[in-house]
Amino acid sequence: MYQKILIAIDGSGPSARAARLGIDLAKLSGAKVTAIYVVDVLRLSHMPGYAAMPGIKDSILDLMLAEAEKATGEIEEAARELGLSCDRLVARGDPAEEIIRASEGMDLLVIGNVGRTGLAKFLLGSVAEKVVRNSRAPVLLVPSVA
Repeated sequence: MYQKILIAIDGSGPSARAARLGIDLAKLSGAKVTAIYVVDVLRLSHMPGYAAMPGIKDSILDLMLAEAEKATGEIEEAARELGLSCDRLVARGDPAEEIIRASEGMDLLVIGNVGRTGLAKFLLGSVAEKVVRNSRAPVLLVPSVA
């Protein structure tokens, strides 16, 4: 069945739900799990005051990297509790592009869907949608609600 499953997380409720499902699938198939969290450094540059205040750039980036380490660590812990092997990957850049890049060679990519609609989806785009449209690996898109 599956040998390598990539679980994309962002700290949201939908990504936590997707992670649980991905880990359960890995347990059923004996797959190795890789947890990826992408720090969206491009979004940082658009924050008000980001470039104007000395030190704020590094402080915000440090907080985001700490969140990434925490989130991937939680996935690793949950996987290991079930006897699964788990790698952690923290990337920087465009989330959709980095997730797609990391999914090369994976048997399955599991990602949560925040479920933006209307103007928010048009203006902000959807990482999950970009991943589904462009990934070569099969994608399991987990909705935000059951």
